[in-house]
Amino acid sequence: MIRGCLVRCGVAALVLLLAGGCAVRPANTLSQFKYPAAQRDMLADAAKAVETTPWPKPQQASFIVRMTGVGGNDRVSRADAVEAYLQELEASGAGFDRLSQDARINLTAARRLDQAAREALRAPRHSMNDIALIETAIQALREHRHIYADAGKELKKRGYAVNDKVLDAMRDDFRLAVKTLGKTADVLADQIDEDRSATYALPDRTIR
Repeated sequence: MIRGCLVRCGVAALVLLLAGGCAVRPANTLSQFKYPAAQRDMLADAAKAVETTPWPKPQQASFIVRMTGVGGNDRVSRADAVEAYLQELEASGAGFDRLSQDARINLTAARRLDQAAREALRAPRHSMNDIALIETAIQALREHRHIYADAGKELKKRGYAVNDKVLDAMRDDFRLAVKTLGKTADVLADQIDEDRSATYALPDRTIR
């Protein structure tokens, strides 16, 4: 009877041990996979917000179009984007005030992207796609700086009140945003390189 009790207790203890292991280990494994995915989604959303503009996105001509000059008539140039934006500003009646507000929104999105990128540094795994997202946003910010500046100067030519100091500060803010994101992207790239180096440096555990 005592032996049977011991057997039952041993089985119960084994069940509890296995149940405990199953309850904890999948949760840890799941968190390891979910955390990078959540960070990557946050990073992608932040990058998309930076690229969002109140004007149509300029498109570079393809290599064939540049070489032959044939086709590409439906391409949106920077000048087209500036003109479309000016029409929007004039229609709103807000002029330079609207431009300043739009620029501030864009710069705020850039700061949020930098914050999301820095948060991504804490993730256990990284991808070169993360770097590509940031680099694309950086290129967008460079383009936006030119369009805001060109639109501001054109507003002044058309008789709208334009604060030159605010316009100059705006350009500086965009340069700073580009520089800041560039540094964060470099840190993330270095971390990816370190992770790869550590992986390649692992000893060969192949059973011979």
